[in-house]
Amino acid sequence: MLMSGLADRSIKLYSFILYIKLEYDHNNHHNPINPSPMANVTTQTHSKLLRVIAMVILALIFLVGLAVLIIWLVIKPKQLVYSIENGSVSNFNLKYNHLNASFDFLIRAGNPNRRITIYYDTIDVSLSYDDQTIAFNTLEPFHQPRRNVTQLEAKLEARDAALSNGLSKDLMHEKAAGKVQLDVRIKARIRFKVEIWKSKHRTLRVLCPSVMLQFSSSEIAQRTFCDIEN
Repeated sequence: MLMSGLADRSIKLYSFILYIKLEYDHNNHHNPINPSPMANVTTQTHSKLLRVIAMVILALIFLVGLAVLIIWLVIKPKQLVYSIENGSVSNFNLKYNHLNASFDFLIRAGNPNRRITIYYDTIDVSLSYDDQTIAFNTLEPFHQPRRNVTQLEAKLEARDAALSNGLSKDLMHEKAAGKVQLDVRIKARIRFKVEIWKSKHRTLRVLCPSVMLQFSSSEIAQRTFCDIEN
C-alpha cells in the first residue's frame, strides 16, 4: 500500500514508452518508398528525437525503481495486524424476525513497523450474520505510533434489524448454544507517516471471519485474527 504510488508512476512511464515506439513504427510504415533528401533528413531527426526521449524515460524508470528499492530497504514495511477478542452479546431480543441486541468486543490494531506511524482518520465497523449486516458503528479516529498495539473498544447495536425466517431460526439455535459466530468488517481511511512525509489517504478494508461472541460473560471468548483485503 505504501509503495503503490511509486509503482504506479513507473507503469505510466513504461506505457508512454510503448506509445512512442508505436508512433515511431507508424511513421516508418507510412514513409514513401523513394523519399526526397529533405524528407530523409527530417525522418532521421525525428527518429533521433524519439530515441533520446525513450532513453530519458528509461532512465527515469530506472531511477524510480531504484528509489523504490532504497525506500523499501530503509523502511522495511511490515503488514499491519488485526484481531478481535472478548466478544459478547447482551440485551438479546429476537421477535417476529426483528433483532435487537448489543455487541461488545475488543479490536487489537498492531503496527509492527519501526519507521511508520499511522493516522486513522475514519473507522467504520460492521457486524454481519450469514452475509447480512445487522449492526454498524463508527469509532473515534486516532494516531498510532511505531511498534504499537492499540486496543479499540467496539460497541455495536442491532436495532430492529429485519431478518429472514431462516436466519431467525439459525440465530435462535446459536443463542440456545450460548454463542454465535459473526463476521466483523472494518473500513478505515488511513495515512502513513515516515519522518516528515505523509502519504495520501488510503482505504483500509479488514475482514475478521467467524468471530465467536459469547452470550454469557463468564465464558472466555477466543481470539480471532483478521485478514486485510486488497
